[in-house]
Amino acid sequence: MKTDITIKSGDGRSIRAVKYDAQAGNGSFIVLNSALGIRQGFYADFALFLVSLGYEVLTWDARGIGGSAFKDPKSDMAKLRDWPRLDLKAVLNFVVDQGFCEWKDLTLIGHSAGAHLVGLCPSILKIPRIMMIAAGTCYWRLYAPKLWPKTLLSWYVLVPLMVQFLGYVPANLGIGHDLPKGIISEWRDWSLKKDYLFSDETLVDTFYQKYSGKILSIGFSDDAAFSPEKTVYDLMAHFPNAEKKTQILRPEDLGMRKIGHFGFFKKSSVDSWRLALSRWLRFDD
Repeated sequence: MKTDITIKSGDGRSIRAVKYDAQAGNGSFIVLNSALGIRQGFYADFALFLVSLGYEVLTWDARGIGGSAFKDPKSDMAKLRDWPRLDLKAVLNFVVDQGFCEWKDLTLIGHSAGAHLVGLCPSILKIPRIMMIAAGTCYWRLYAPKLWPKTLLSWYVLVPLMVQFLGYVPANLGIGHDLPKGIISEWRDWSLKKDYLFSDETLVDTFYQKYSGKILSIGFSDDAAFSPEKTVYDLMAHFPNAEKKTQILRPEDLGMRKIGHFGFFKKSSVDSWRLALSRWLRFDD
């Protein structure tokens, strides 16, 4: 069974979520964070698989995305930093305050930006386990040189032009969802800095170095366009006090022809989910 939920963020903004209930729960709860520009519905099949293992699961749309977006993206003043600082914090506190689980029984799974932004959320210090899937920093020089021209064209020409003339960046530019200017602008600015968001002096309170729980980071060898291996390890270096493990998997490791940045979450990957997650979610290997 699944239930639609509305959660009030720290500034009063409505965040839409879906709770998936397990018939025979194992006492553990998973909050699943989406990648940048990806609606929570993309993860529905994956959430149902987790439910089949006995986990209660909550997916959600960050402000500016899916059910949490304004009808007109030009009127949305959301920033990327709002997702962890306001929205994720509200989601995690809601889960515990509503009695769905205790902090010790909560696992956070993040895909891409849904993982690399978590260190801006103070509530992660209460979470014992984080799983990161296809998540890395986004500094452009950490990508293959053959991608640099396209990346720099986007950051220096296409995105500024779209923001100036449309007031947002449309989904048909290849980003999955219309993105308000504050979200795409912060992503752009951080991606042009050598130390990504860690170079931003306006981010006064961060929690990457303070996190001491367990992190399992899973990258994919053919994820060249979004989270290549160098970016995955770069992100993990910013969690110096965590008990962490990083694995870069090849498609053949999971019996797949290709994975890339999004392939792991497709329904056709159910055998790969079973192979990978039935063991990894326990963080015991």
